[in-house]
Amino acid sequence: MKHQLTIHPEDSIEVFQKKFNHIYPYLKVEFFKKSHRKGQGSHKKDMYASSDLFKVLAKMNEKKTFIWNDDMSIDAFEQGFHTKFGLNVQVFRKSGNVWLVTSATDNWTLMQQNEEGQSLEIHLKAQSENKEEFDRTEQE
Repeated sequence: MKHQLTIHPEDSIEVFQKKFNHIYPYLKVEFFKKSHRKGQGSHKKDMYASSDLFKVLAKMNEKKTFIWNDDMSIDAFEQGFHTKFGLNVQVFRKSGNVWLVTSATDNWTLMQQNEEGQSLEIHLKAQSENKEEFDRTEQE
């Protein structure tokens, strides 16, 4: 599926993050001052605040639209965003209660990453429900 998001100069990083997360509920995007090497994550100290504005970070003075597909690799998505806006982004996948950097699987598509996050959440929920059922049986 094809997606497009229009980013206005006055938009904060948080605005883009919410729109992206609406499309991919098990993924999130973070923005960094420095690029990361292939297969490695960015340093948290280099992360921009979610309140930072695109007009400042990307020196935008007019709206721009970013277009991508579900079958685009994480690496291609990150590179495409850098090409269009000059910003370094990194995609993270939800894994239980933590967000994992996807650097080891940057060749996976956005949809694969999102489905992996969803699958893990379903698995963890089932484990939790089975444990609760076991605990109730033990108490009886």
